Amino acid sequence: MDPSILNSDDWLQRIQALWIMWTCLFFAGTAAISLIFAHAVIPSAVDSGTISSRFNKFRLPLYVVGIISFLADIVLLLYAIGLSVGFISEMYPRFWQ
Repeated sequence: MDPSILNSDDWLQRIQALWIMWTCLFFAGTAAISLIFAHAVIPSAVDSGTISSRFNKFRLPLYVVGIISFLADIVLLLYAIGLSVGFISEMYPRFWQ
């Protein structure tokens, strides 16, 4: 492979893939935090009497937010990988053989 200077389209594609991966990190954190609170923290705190049982009504919305964030994370990650395959195969051509 002969190294060459990146043009503006190459930079734009790399920057777009990087921003999508940062967005994936945000969605993964959101999914993890909401699912942990909905599945572990709230039931445990209600059973131990630390918080009242009226906090159980927050579990369903937290599950919904967690599942939607998880699915959005998977979709965006697959899209970012699809964007990245082109320039990764150009940089490392023997990797795909």
